[in-house]
Amino acid sequence: MAALLEAVPVAPAGTDWNQAARFLEQSIRAGNSDPQAQYLLALCYKRLGRIADARHALSRIAEADANVLLQRGVLAFLDRDFAQAVEQFRHTLTQHPQSYAASYNLMLAWLSLGKKDECIQFLPRMIELAPAAEEKRFLELLRTLLALAPSQVRIGDDATSASEPIPPMREHELFLHAITPEEETRLVDLLGGLGQFEITFPLLSHLLSIRPGSTIAFSAYFGAALFHGKQLMDRSQWEEAYSLLASLWRRQESAMVAMDKRVQLVLSTMLGVTSCLLQDYQRGCWYFRSARDAFAQLQEGATTQLLQQRLVSPKGAYQGAWIEQNLALAYEWQGKLDQAEPHWNRYFDFLEHYFPISQPPDYLPRLAFEGLSRLGDVFSKKEKWSTALGFLQRAVRIRPSESDVLERLFHLYTQLKRPEDARRTLRMLREVKPNDPQVDLFELEVREIRGLDDMEETLTQLRRLLQAHPGDMRIEERSAAVLGAVTPLLERQAEQATSQVNRVVDQMRRLPNHQINWGVVREVMRDLEDRFTRIRRVAQRAAALVTTEDQRRLLTRLIHHCDRKMDQAHSLGQ
Repeated sequence: MAALLEAVPVAPAGTDWNQAARFLEQSIRAGNSDPQAQYLLALCYKRLGRIADARHALSRIAEADANVLLQRGVLAFLDRDFAQAVEQFRHTLTQHPQSYAASYNLMLAWLSLGKKDECIQFLPRMIELAPAAEEKRFLELLRTLLALAPSQVRIGDDATSASEPIPPMREHELFLHAITPEEETRLVDLLGGLGQFEITFPLLSHLLSIRPGSTIAFSAYFGAALFHGKQLMDRSQWEEAYSLLASLWRRQESAMVAMDKRVQLVLSTMLGVTSCLLQDYQRGCWYFRSARDAFAQLQEGATTQLLQQRLVSPKGAYQGAWIEQNLALAYEWQGKLDQAEPHWNRYFDFLEHYFPISQPPDYLPRLAFEGLSRLGDVFSKKEKWSTALGFLQRAVRIRPSESDVLERLFHLYTQLKRPEDARRTLRMLREVKPNDPQVDLFELEVREIRGLDDMEETLTQLRRLLQAHPGDMRIEERSAAVLGAVTPLLERQAEQATSQVNRVVDQMRRLPNHQINWGVVREVMRDLEDRFTRIRRVAQRAAALVTTEDQRRLLTRLIHHCDRKMDQAHSLGQ
């Protein structure tokens, strides 16, 4: 906001405005009807940011003098009611025509309304009232710029081509060329403080066209455009924002002044964001890589501790982390997970490095944990088990007591055939959830089943768990997974025993009866009969536990097959 001029100095710096307001309020409640008390109370409210209360206090003054009218105009200006501010400042000048403060504020209000011609016509009168020669010169510079600058500049126009100098006033451009750094700084501060992009941008654009080598004008021009670009992004006007920011990018490529690396970092990042939100992820990656390069140069120049601190947000997040995150997301949205992975790892490296200064203390750890957990899911769904494992391992290091992540880590170890790591994770999970029956089921999953004895023991423990926790859907779901693993093993056992029976029968058919060693045949068949009996018993136990028709059908068919083979082995074993 442009600086407004006060009517009179009302209090020294360091005044306790709250205490002053309390005393004045007590005085008025006690019956003080002096308008000066209301005026001073309004000034206190204004200093405290209580604009509505200040306006109400001034409205209680029946006969408003020039100072009261000026303060009413100031309050209207702060509320961005520029039309009302103009009216109040004009009333002030009616009562006090020599008031430079009222004249200056009236000029600002007109300028905020975009009434450039009124400002140009009014400035000569202001110059006569200016209290010092430096002020007169500054007003002349402002009037010259207003007179030369175009009314508007199309977004995307170059600063030099957008302006059309008026030939009769060519000599005034030389006047602007002779401006001092202090005057130029004040001029761009006044324009930027208006907060009106449509008014400020053409003026700064023309100033830059006149002074293309000025760092001050260049920074102000880019600052105003970047600020407006951020406003467009906040309103989700991505096309308009990209058009404006892309024009800045082209402008800086041909500029006579080198862009500050911080500005280049911001511009590149904003262009990357708008590109990605317009679903042009490849272009977004290009801008994010440019932002990373600018940040690397900025980091190299941050030799002092103060500059290093500026690269870290108040919450403790390192600026480099956000750049890596942006790049990773842009690659991920393109489906290029392999290219996103190293950027994600660097992002989490930065976050973990700054854990000690996180504000609040759990902010960065929580951010890292949620991100790692999400990526574990993303890469698991793409069946990139090793990469998913790495992210979940880092998540567990941050929160070793998070049961959900421990469970997912356990299943990944199981998927990758790493039983020792799975058992170690299971021990951690049991410490976190000591009485959870589901952990017992996980132990059954990780147990290596080699034969019928292991199957019988597994089914016995499974039956015990189901009986101890009837109706527990988690147990039933996990038990279905265990049974789903046991059934193929039973079928394989039956296939092996059947193959042995068939082999013996085939040999018996090829040999004459007197060459058959019936003693060996009977011994082998009795062993196979016992084996089919055990397979059948295990299958019956499994069939009593299954809940799906498909599994029950498979086990029933297996039991019937065992019955037939038992009969065959029994007849041959007699």
